[in-house]
Amino acid sequence: MIQAMTSHDTARADAGGRLLRRRTRDRVIGGVAGGLGDYFHIDPLLIRIGFVGLILFGGAGVVLYLIAWLMVPAEGQNTSIVEGIFRRLGLTPGRIITIAVVAVAFVFVINSWRYDLSADGSWLWAVAVIVLGLLLIRRRDASPAASAVAFAPAVEAPAVAPAPPRPRSPLAWYVCATVLISIGLLAIFSQVAHREVSPGQFFGAALAVLGIGLVVGAWWGRARILILVAILLAPIAIAASFVTAPLEGGIGDHRYTPVTMAEVRDEYRLLGGQIILDLTDLVTNPRDIHISASVAVGQLVVIVPEGSSIELRTRVGAGDSFVLGSGDVGTSLDNAFVRRRLHQTTYILDLQAGIGEVFVTNSRVNW
Repeated sequence: MIQAMTSHDTARADAGGRLLRRRTRDRVIGGVAGGLGDYFHIDPLLIRIGFVGLILFGGAGVVLYLIAWLMVPAEGQNTSIVEGIFRRLGLTPGRIITIAVVAVAFVFVINSWRYDLSADGSWLWAVAVIVLGLLLIRRRDASPAASAVAFAPAVEAPAVAPAPPRPRSPLAWYVCATVLISIGLLAIFSQVAHREVSPGQFFGAALAVLGIGLVVGAWWGRARILILVAILLAPIAIAASFVTAPLEGGIGDHRYTPVTMAEVRDEYRLLGGQIILDLTDLVTNPRDIHISASVAVGQLVVIVPEGSSIELRTRVGAGDSFVLGSGDVGTSLDNAFVRRRLHQTTYILDLQAGIGEVFVTNSRVNW
């Protein structure tokens, strides 16, 4: 007897009409290995050996087996254990996504206290970008066009039926959503793992996802609009790749003239604008003073006392670097300067500019 598959089964079936199901007979534990063996036409014993081998690596085999047991329906059933629980609780895919987003947001609120991220709200923007990506996917899945074919009433076809309009491909929506989610996850990783991620890396991740989407579009779906998005994004990504300085601080022009060591900061950061750090009036005993300063986009000027002991490094992504009369213009500028003098205060400076200029001088003139 040939048993007709339901529409739900058809959605799960592959091109050969096979369905992934856990065995309910001839099984050892939950029928997962037997079901995978039937689906891929291999001996279930090999899969069982694989699960046992993964158990030796931190218990991964147990976790994977449990997940498969919960997610794969048993023979003769159309829903898995997890799907059955969700249906009894009235959890639709949209509600599940909403709960997941709220849970992720809650976890990162807790981590913001643990990792002292509360002062930096950038992770909130990261979560917001991920939510936007999920909403794009949800919007596409819930669109009337996606379900019009499944629920359209049967009508008698005319004698000469016009060619139906070619349905729009959802690939562009999914790729754009994946771009947002990837950027958000990368931003969250940088916050929790305390790893610096440059703007160029964010744009690089976006272009990588767009490229994968275009490759996928060659076989499935149509997403020519992604070509335009990539063309518009490429110049911005190239410019952002030069912004290697930390994206910290505000925007504007700031001048600092410390007189005592209590007024000297360890770091001076600016997202965009100008920083002038004048150290000529600083009164201190002979010692080493470590200062880091950066401007993502703009100008950084450091004025040191005449004839002072200096050990500095300047890095400029694209622009100018001038140190005590000697300068370079170009991209990826990395210069070092050392002038040590005994019995003097030594200024150990780490200076960065993403796109802009770094000036180290002895004169206040013009500044």
